[in-house]
Amino acid sequence: MLDETLRLDALRRLCLLDTPADQMFDLITQLAARYLQVPIALVSLIDEHRQWFKSRVGLDVPQTPRSQAFCAYAIHSPDLMVVPDATLDPRFCDNPLVTGPPFIRFYAGAPLLTDDGASLGTLCVIDTEPHRDFGQLERRTLQDLRDLLMARIDTLRNPGFVDPLTGLPNRSRFNDDLTMWLSLQAADQHDFAVAVDVCGGDYFRDMVKALGWEYAEGYLVAARDRLRGALGNLPLYRIDTTTFVFIVEGGQTQHVEQWCEQVCAGFAAAIDHQGIPHLPSPSLGAVRMDGALSANHTVRSLTTAVDMARQRGQRWCLYERGHDASQRSAFWILAALPEALETQGQLSLHYQPRVSMRGGDCVGVEALLRWRHPLLGQVAPNAFIPLAEKTALMRRITDWVMQAGIAQAALWQRRGYRFSVSLNVSAVDLEQADFIDRLQALLLTHALAPGALELEFTESAMIRDPQHVADQLQKIRALGVNIAIDDFGSGYSNIAYLKSVPANALKIDQSFIRALPGDGSDRQLVTSMIRLGHDFGQQVVAEGVESEAVYRMLREWGCDEGQGYWIARPMQADALEAWLAMPWQGGEA
Repeated sequence: MLDETLRLDALRRLCLLDTPADQMFDLITQLAARYLQVPIALVSLIDEHRQWFKSRVGLDVPQTPRSQAFCAYAIHSPDLMVVPDATLDPRFCDNPLVTGPPFIRFYAGAPLLTDDGASLGTLCVIDTEPHRDFGQLERRTLQDLRDLLMARIDTLRNPGFVDPLTGLPNRSRFNDDLTMWLSLQAADQHDFAVAVDVCGGDYFRDMVKALGWEYAEGYLVAARDRLRGALGNLPLYRIDTTTFVFIVEGGQTQHVEQWCEQVCAGFAAAIDHQGIPHLPSPSLGAVRMDGALSANHTVRSLTTAVDMARQRGQRWCLYERGHDASQRSAFWILAALPEALETQGQLSLHYQPRVSMRGGDCVGVEALLRWRHPLLGQVAPNAFIPLAEKTALMRRITDWVMQAGIAQAALWQRRGYRFSVSLNVSAVDLEQADFIDRLQALLLTHALAPGALELEFTESAMIRDPQHVADQLQKIRALGVNIAIDDFGSGYSNIAYLKSVPANALKIDQSFIRALPGDGSDRQLVTSMIRLGHDFGQQVVAEGVESEAVYRMLREWGCDEGQGYWIARPMQADALEAWLAMPWQGGEA
């Protein structure tokens, strides 16, 4: 027999405690009650402080204290334990289950013994009358039913149901248990499934690349232990590389929130693995279980809820049906992008003028990507660019924009226009080793003077690897291409990086400009940003100029250039040329 610590560990690894009813377990207890002609039959699992019934016939309570459990005695021997009359047995005569409900007089328990010697509990039968004729036939019947029960338990232990890394039940086992849980949901009472992504796929892949698979998998085992500590006796499953699942019984959202907060608190301290501390924030997603839905639908909803939590920067997210529509839309957009890149006419560039605050002349245009899908209609850039940045499609989109934008800039150069064309680049672009080579090749192909091109990048591009991005920007500047810091003030906002970035222009985020005229703090923020840009020798551009009053206010504060709807909306290349031919009264007379 295993010692108590190992026995409890074996019991918990099987993930039987607090799991839903199982048809095979229930059939065996029903057969035991019928064949042995007793009112009560139980599959009893002996936990540290309780006796929990995986299956029960004739008894209403789901568990009793271990100190009162007859089965707590039965697990100490591989043989059947029979108590013909509990009132005559000194071990049980004063037991509350004998002197009170259910008034046990007879008990027979066959231990559930695994091949490695772990006694999990018993298959037991109970009567309120003594049995003095429980002979060999009855004993053999109980033992045979116990053997059937162990065969079912062994099935749940087989490699197809166990995650080999963590020893936890896997997704196949979870799907089986989940199907049973869903069938038990009452109309007015729903349990919750909760998924925990312990670090996120990107973090895990980075760990593998930096330290290897063996190290990363060791971290997952450490994360499993941290989860177990937070969840106590709740059954835990591993359903994906970094994702674990547990079930919260009871239909109160507040109860689920408490468990989610408990898990997050469990990860508040760093996980120290082989001398390296890890402090990734887990993302949790919860789904209210509905008996009308399948296990597959529930698992898919869990994945959606976890993704929503991570995208929104929340600790946890409760799944809503609208999330599915959002996920489907994102999938359709990603699926449609390759065709858009190959098909003439779906993608286009619109150009928004940037004018001098003093003279009012157009000094540059920003190229803005537009996508009109034949079925989806107009797809906003903020609906597909963030999705594309997570895939290899971002490189293709950037190449399309650079090809189209540089070709158009070269055409305007040949026609004698002297304004620059600005193209937006992302952090993903700047991380690519061959990005500068591709840029230089396009400049040479179209014979565009490098000074006629400007690349805009947002502050968020600096977050992951500021030094690498700064080095890339230095190389771009060495080509003669101008650089602008876009959406300044809305993201990273670290003054230190301004010293390392060879930017020609600083574009104040439109959220600050649209707040004008605003109160004193709004004005102070904008004037401070203007002074800061000038201190670093940069042209300062105000984005989002939407009224003449704001335009004139910015001009008085010394802002160099403006861009916004009051000046002009984004337009196609031919419309821009027509706009340039028209007089514009924004500058000083």
